Amino acid sequence: MPPMNNISRRDLLRLLGYGSLASAGVAGFAACSPPESEGTDSGSGGGGGDGELGSELTLATWPNYDDPELLEKFREETGVRVNVQVYGSTEEMETLLRAGNSGIDIAVPSQYAIPGWISSKLIQPLDYDKIDVDLSGWNKAVVDQEFDPGNEYTIPKHWGTTGMIYSEELGEEPTTWREFFELAGSLDRRATIVDHQISSIGSAAVALGLDFNVQDPQGLSEVADYLIGMKSKLFAISSDVQPGLRNGDSWLSIAWTGDGVQVVRDNPTFKYVIASDGGEIWSDNWSVAADAPHPEAAWAFLKFIHEPENAAANINFTLYAHGDPEVNELVDKEVVDNPVVYPDDDTIAPLSFATAETYNSPDRAKTWSRIKSS
Repeated sequence: MPPMNNISRRDLLRLLGYGSLASAGVAGFAACSPPESEGTDSGSGGGGGDGELGSELTLATWPNYDDPELLEKFREETGVRVNVQVYGSTEEMETLLRAGNSGIDIAVPSQYAIPGWISSKLIQPLDYDKIDVDLSGWNKAVVDQEFDPGNEYTIPKHWGTTGMIYSEELGEEPTTWREFFELAGSLDRRATIVDHQISSIGSAAVALGLDFNVQDPQGLSEVADYLIGMKSKLFAISSDVQPGLRNGDSWLSIAWTGDGVQVVRDNPTFKYVIASDGGEIWSDNWSVAADAPHPEAAWAFLKFIHEPENAAANINFTLYAHGDPEVNELVDKEVVDNPVVYPDDDTIAPLSFATAETYNSPDRAKTWSRIKSS
């Protein structure tokens, strides 16, 4: 991801802690409400262009990322059914959008993909008159960034970390990626890594003492050999990590914040840990496809999901952090006080954002294909 706009790393760490999130709306935060979008053709995808919502919309998103009860509430209020399509990576969403006629209305890309999506016109400017969202009081660590200045095309959905989750069945308590991968390679099909080159290659790179965003051929070759060497010992390479953990097949897994905390909430014999030797911090963002077939339904959904009580309900379900302090005031106390969901500065300090270069790297893509096909 490009550097954070006008924010030093020290300021970024301060801003991403829970205390700063709760106070992000204080005076002194320059309003960053995006300009009214110009040239947005609400009927660009056909159905819904006349202002009618239609009967459905398609949401391209990540596993376990929205409360089903909230989606049903939206259907009851509007008559629009949300067709949820789950993907394991931003790359999968992008492939469909680039092919055209994907049927996707709303997509939720990670921050590193957004510059390319904008330049390729895969997403359209947001119609703030219709979604009725004011970002001026939001945490400035997650809005008005260089990947989308003024949030003309995207609104932050969640931010979080990529950590590790393990069961007490493991008999060990890993705290670093080196320890994680040493255990993964010694278990008999009990460990999972996510089907996501950024998170899995990056975490393995950290375990080897390399940079999370490693791109040089020698470093990538070292990571590939490392992961291929333990692949036969893994339970799975899958971004849907929860089923294997919940049914006891997987004892150890790379996991994004919400997956880890959701499993721990329901089964306290598990523990989620943010590695102390480095790793990933990220943000995912709402966007509307340029050829969305149901744009009016998309605007209606984004308005609905940003109403504070609805946004808070979604946070209580997903257990990922939100950038709006008004929403955080409504989130359950045990969630906003959870140091995994809202980690402190010291925990965040060793972590890195994936860059657009890492996301678009042909060498990383080839390396991941080599690992998966071995």
